[in-house]
Amino acid sequence: MIEKETIEEIVAPYLAENNLVLTAVKTNKANNLKVFFDAPGRDVTIDDCVALSRFIESHLDREKEDFSLMVSSSGK
Repeated sequence: MIEKETIEEIVAPYLAENNLVLTAVKTNKANNLKVFFDAPGRDVTIDDCVALSRFIESHLDREKEDFSLMVSSSGK
């Protein structure tokens, strides 16, 4: 199972570099990963979500552990 802390560690440098804020990470035993974030001072775009999703996927290995990933704005 991919742990919440693992995802938090993976995204931390990306979020800092892009002035984004992690608001929640949800995981379960089936490796359904949900990552929610915000962009202070502006709206989150689809491009933001796609870029963060690709960044996370590039740091995980589907050969070792399969997962589903959803990246979304926190909706604020």
